[in-house]
Amino acid sequence: MTTQKKIKVLVVDDSAFMRTAIERMLVADPVIELIGSAANGREAVEKVIRLRPDVVTMDIEMPIMDGLHALKEIMRLCPTPVLMVSSLTKEGAKTTLDAMELGAIDYVPKPGSTLSASILTLKEELLQKIHAAAGCQPKAVKLEYIPGKRHAKRASTPADEIINRAVFIGASTGGPPAVQKILSLLDPALPAPIVIAQHMPKAFTAAFASRLNMLCGIKVKEANDGETMQNSIAYICPGDHQTRVTRSIDGKYCFAIVSNSNEQDRFAPCINTLFFSAAKEFAHKAVGVILTGMGEDGVRGLKNIKLMGGLTIAQDRASSVVYGMPRAALEQEAAVRILNLDEISKEIELALK
Repeated sequence: MTTQKKIKVLVVDDSAFMRTAIERMLVADPVIELIGSAANGREAVEKVIRLRPDVVTMDIEMPIMDGLHALKEIMRLCPTPVLMVSSLTKEGAKTTLDAMELGAIDYVPKPGSTLSASILTLKEELLQKIHAAAGCQPKAVKLEYIPGKRHAKRASTPADEIINRAVFIGASTGGPPAVQKILSLLDPALPAPIVIAQHMPKAFTAAFASRLNMLCGIKVKEANDGETMQNSIAYICPGDHQTRVTRSIDGKYCFAIVSNSNEQDRFAPCINTLFFSAAKEFAHKAVGVILTGMGEDGVRGLKNIKLMGGLTIAQDRASSVVYGMPRAALEQEAAVRILNLDEISKEIELALK
């Protein structure tokens, strides 16, 4: 009988209350070993180097050295999987996306100031993400995008408005940098729309779309209910909602978006929900892509796209932060191609020629 190796965790937060709350969650898991805590970023860096944790939970706003600066130092001196503990606000979203570019694996929402239902709800997500983060290889995003790549396009013609193909991408843990990398390498005049379901809440998807639009050559925006899809635009599915593609009375492709409170799915946006609608409306004209993430969301939908004759792609193990969803796609024979991020961008462009 073998004993499962413990996951050593360091908790970093300037609030003694929050440190205690998180520590109580961790000790409830027999596989997790709490090896220490820190009250500021400088202390966190020192303890990461000395204690060598498997995972760090990192607050963002702290005295002496904040979470972003501590993250930079950890990635420079002793790369370690870091989960950011972030507030679900506009500023919290921006800072968390900064952190993921710097190498953070993922984030967990910061609960309120009392031991309430919000903290109890956080426990399952925190433990799940710590298990997923253990053993990951953190890495900062290196973009090849050159400012000014988005050029003025020629005047559109009626033919430009015809949608012949569409690309659908699903991602979870580690997804934001992966999506950013793929979009930054694509031709801004891509002859198809791209629809992206990334597991994250509404405040984050709006900030994510805005950031991608600034960084990438292709136009990026958050999708709206009833909006008509257009070529050369990448759409981010809004968080806390379920997004489907459908056809209007006049035959145009558009979005049908409803609050997840009506559907009660575990994920919002749910990748399977998007992919099933893609298979129904686009059939062999759909390109489906599964990126890094925990679990199996999107795999059944990807397989449906494959059965309808569409091209299906899964990210390879080497470039995935968490090889859960791509591995499930491979094992269930849902993916035709297994590619790294650079190859995925090239494959998408080839498929649309």
